[in-house]
Amino acid sequence: MSDKEKNQEKGTQQQVFGIISQYTKDLSFENVTPASKISSEKQPEIDAQIKVDVAETDKQNGIYSVALIVNIQAKVDNKTMFILDLNYSGEFSISGFPKDLMSPILYVECPRLLFPFARNIVAHAVSEGGFPPLYLAPVNFADLYQQQLDSKGQTLQ
Repeated sequence: MSDKEKNQEKGTQQQVFGIISQYTKDLSFENVTPASKISSEKQPEIDAQIKVDVAETDKQNGIYSVALIVNIQAKVDNKTMFILDLNYSGEFSISGFPKDLMSPILYVECPRLLFPFARNIVAHAVSEGGFPPLYLAPVNFADLYQQQLDSKGQTLQ
């Protein structure tokens, strides 16, 4: 008897967590003030916002879409240098986990897997825009998730 049959006999479901695909869903880079017109002596102010968006795309097969939405605006002396908007998405196959673990998996683990690729795309796009590459600092998605729960009055288990 196979492990799968033994699990089915016991009433337990095999846990599956895998990435099916990942891709740039949307990328926009607006070069508002070219680098040549900005004093290189001043450090730019970088406003980077990261949001995680989750959607269940195929409930029967446990397929979820997770998107990292990155919005960056760089300014020097209140003059906008560039604006970058990125939606980097992944399709994940997730099944067999208890319901209370699904939210942390979707909002912490999936974005953690996508982030290095989104970070690379940001650095490359900024560099191609004529500015020094912008490497986003690592993100603690567990803290980000906890902040979202705190704002709703819930806690992370």
